[in-house]
Amino acid sequence: EARLTGDYLFGDSLTETDIRTFVTLIRFDAAYHGLFKANRRQIADYPRLSAYMARILALPGVRETVDLDHITKGYYAVKALNPTRIRPVGPAHVLDLLARTA
Repeated sequence: EARLTGDYLFGDSLTETDIRTFVTLIRFDAAYHGLFKANRRQIADYPRLSAYMARILALPGVRETVDLDHITKGYYAVKALNPTRIRPVGPAHVLDLLARTA
């Protein structure tokens, strides 16, 4: 959060590091937050991270690569992580973000 003083991690230019960070961020609230017990806060609780994620998602060609259903199916199908195999629908703020950039 404190690192994000510009549009991207290293200033005003998109880098490979931004793309790799985005891949983790887009999965965090939907999968990591619950399954990996990384649940102290969500990305939505960090305004700069949320804006950063939305900014990358809005770049041409990025939104088309994000399939939240596929992401949650993949993580929540792992019996060792999720013995009940119950898969949440949301989180709502991620679904809203994806809908806004569709």
